[in-house]
Amino acid sequence: MNKGILCGALLLGCATQAAQPTSTDSLSLDGRWQYHDANPPFADMTQATGASLPWKTIPVPANWYSAGVNHQGALWYRTHFTGPERSADRMATLIFNAVDYQADVWLNKRFIGRHEGYFQRFQFDVTRALRQQNQLLVKVNSPFEAPGKIWPLHKQAIKGVLSQHDTRPGGAWSSEAQDANSGGIWQPVTLHISRGAVIDNITALPDWRNGLDNPTLNIRLDYRVNRPREARLTVRLVPLNFTGKRYEHTRRVKLTGSAQTPMPLAVSVQMPRARLWWPYAYGAQNLYRIEATLSDVHGIMDQKQGQTGLREIRWAPDNHAWMLNGHRLFIRGTNYIGSPWLGTMTRALYRRDLQLMRDAHINAVRVHAHVASQALYDQADESGMLIWQDMPLQWGYDDSAAFAHKASRQAKDLLKQWGNHPSVIVWAGQNEPPFDSPWMKQRFADWTPDLNRPLAESVAAALREDPSRIVHRWSSVTEHYWQGWYFGVPTDFLKAAQSSIISEFGAQALPGMATLRTIIPANKMWPATAAPDDPGWDVWKYHDFQPAEAFGIAKLSRGRTPEEFIANTQAYQAEVVQMAAESYRRQRYQPVAALFQFMFSETWPSINWAVVDYRRIPKKGYFALQKAYQPVLPSIEPITLTWHPGERGRIGLWAINDRWLNYPDARLSWFVLQGGRELARGSLTLDLPADSGHKVTELALVPPTAQTLLLVTELQDHAGNTLGKNSRYFSVTAK
Repeated sequence: MNKGILCGALLLGCATQAAQPTSTDSLSLDGRWQYHDANPPFADMTQATGASLPWKTIPVPANWYSAGVNHQGALWYRTHFTGPERSADRMATLIFNAVDYQADVWLNKRFIGRHEGYFQRFQFDVTRALRQQNQLLVKVNSPFEAPGKIWPLHKQAIKGVLSQHDTRPGGAWSSEAQDANSGGIWQPVTLHISRGAVIDNITALPDWRNGLDNPTLNIRLDYRVNRPREARLTVRLVPLNFTGKRYEHTRRVKLTGSAQTPMPLAVSVQMPRARLWWPYAYGAQNLYRIEATLSDVHGIMDQKQGQTGLREIRWAPDNHAWMLNGHRLFIRGTNYIGSPWLGTMTRALYRRDLQLMRDAHINAVRVHAHVASQALYDQADESGMLIWQDMPLQWGYDDSAAFAHKASRQAKDLLKQWGNHPSVIVWAGQNEPPFDSPWMKQRFADWTPDLNRPLAESVAAALREDPSRIVHRWSSVTEHYWQGWYFGVPTDFLKAAQSSIISEFGAQALPGMATLRTIIPANKMWPATAAPDDPGWDVWKYHDFQPAEAFGIAKLSRGRTPEEFIANTQAYQAEVVQMAAESYRRQRYQPVAALFQFMFSETWPSINWAVVDYRRIPKKGYFALQKAYQPVLPSIEPITLTWHPGERGRIGLWAINDRWLNYPDARLSWFVLQGGRELARGSLTLDLPADSGHKVTELALVPPTAQTLLLVTELQDHAGNTLGKNSRYFSVTAK
């Protein structure tokens, strides 16, 4: 299935450095570790510590597949390091920023602890086990789930799109759909040294009960202490990227608990006249650094920093709107998966993708059925991109109460670890849970109408513990508008929307020929027929292309050459994207409040719904989205869908303004061409209020011949500056 291409294309982002101090109290353990198979017969720890095994090297951090290790199940990792000198009252904490999926940890042959969950940061107290010379051993298990029994409707690993999705190698349903396992120590590993106490986590949530000009920041510190003691807690809030007022809170505290048992400390800091955080194009992305210090008479015990921003987000059901800092905001979003191997995604790569989104006027990203690395959320905070954050739950899972409890616990971890980010405005639960996905009834004999309902409700309840964000209990199939791909035709997008949130819409398109050649082998580039069961499409299906939908529902023409086929698919995707986005923007708040196109970028060398290919080369659909998502849009409404020569057709012209600015005496102009001949031209003056959308006029046209019509329209402000441009072709056919 051309898996060699997959491996070769993904050996990026894996460079590491040797273990070295990163500060006076931290030691990075990243670098070249050793690894060995940990599946039977090598599953026992005594075997892993023996000298007879042929260990190989692997970089940490990295997913093992992207590091060139194609493995399923368990893998042993080990490294050696020199510890710091002993000191009085020392505490040593071993921190894993993320391991996919289960980790069992030994230090110097002493079992330290176990963790389950691929995205969370976790830590262990290793004070007693730490020596001057140390061996760290980790058994990482990313299970292959037995098809037909566990996978895909009763999955037990909470990995969302990383274990099953349409955009994974092999697609969603084939026997190869668990290929290219994402397991591994994919985020940094650190040894942290403190004295007497350690701060493990900082979470900060704003409270707006005293108004937007007088917020309170509620801060929670999770700490551990080697014995109960008195201490001084100091919390400072320092402007990070602007010049402004500082805030400080200090008090005496009684530290309780133990080195193994985390305890909470709550702090509320009044922040009068604090600077708010805004999405890009609406204001500045003001961020505050949180500095937390525990100290005693001997000095500092531990310090930890974080960052946050102050913004209010709430759902206003009366007018179907999301309100940000007191202002109504229309969401022009996309769905996004950076990679199935998240360790390859760096700050620079996330920054590149977010900039491509901004260039397309996207203001919100649905992190689709997975949790990314810290780097994405930091970049979103800094760039002003809004985040809809899904739980990593995709389709069907174990239906037991124990599993629901496990998932809700991971949801609480999500709130605790990512709650500081002002960019995150929505927590969302399971994507298309089985009880809300009747299409599963036809696919699975063991589907039941209430399957996973307790799971979804349990996760939603956990997400609601954060009062500062919108909580979307689960993503319903009723919000996934797949007209023109899984059912219906593209013109169905012109019908009235049935939900305020449209969290998926789109169609597949091939990348350009240069990219396609890196995906499909030359001898498989042109299957003999367009029949979906033609074996020639097997490699294409492995790389996520869906010929049944492309030829059966979308009715795409294969053309005579691969180049023609590429052009046909890209033209169709562009038509679907523009048709849907413009129609639902014309329905702004009646009832549509948020749009999320599916999908932004291809996640690996594949063919899917993305408008940008895996090499980040835009398809035609990207430019259609860019046009349809202009903040100020002269929208074109195709009232007449079938045009004939000599018959009158109608087109509506709209003026849509998502900005919070008024444009008095704006000017809308247009012209219509057919075969190079101008059929109509006109303009009118209008007032375009902030945050508005309305139909301005309607054109009546009688095309004289069976040639394509082109309508071009433009909105300008009173000074003649262009606010937005649009164009659309209309086919005119003889009866």
